[in-house]
Amino acid sequence: MTSFGTGTPEEKETNIRSKYGEVLMRVPYEKDKVIFREGHDGTDAYVLESGRIGVYKTTDGKAVRLAVLEKGAMFGEMAAITGERRTATTIAMEPCVVVRISKSTIQQKIGACDPFVRALINILINNLSRVNERYATTNHVAEKLLNDLKAAQIEKEPEQAPEPAAANPAPAADKHGPRGKDGGVS
Repeated sequence: MTSFGTGTPEEKETNIRSKYGEVLMRVPYEKDKVIFREGHDGTDAYVLESGRIGVYKTTDGKAVRLAVLEKGAMFGEMAAITGERRTATTIAMEPCVVVRISKSTIQQKIGACDPFVRALINILINNLSRVNERYATTNHVAEKLLNDLKAAQIEKEPEQAPEPAAANPAPAADKHGPRGKDGGVS
């Protein structure tokens, strides 16, 4: 099973206020720290303020990278909206700062939307979940096929290798045989 870091921020969180008055948390993470894990309860969404974050899904005990997020990207919103468990693990690929948006803030914003927009958001989330699942599965199958192909080539290579040349090769006989043109030994 792939092991990811502890997920504990090393520095203190700081509060910031959005332009609409919501209190948001700015949270720094060191390189290789987990922001959240696949399978855990989803509560908050995040916006990446600085740094890069890797998004990973576990397939057959192996982590498959789905994406690399950069400044301005929002992540964790699927679980915050649906209330389902996290579908991926996110890890700081370098020191980064994220702004945490509470589930209640997200729910308030979505609750204020037109019902058509809410339904559209849910459809898009379901589609993205299916695409992520297919990508992780396809990536795993492709990797296995590639490894099988490499192993088959390694097994085949010794059969096709040319035989080593003799240290002192014998001179080639001419077209008249070993006795030469006149029948005598040359």
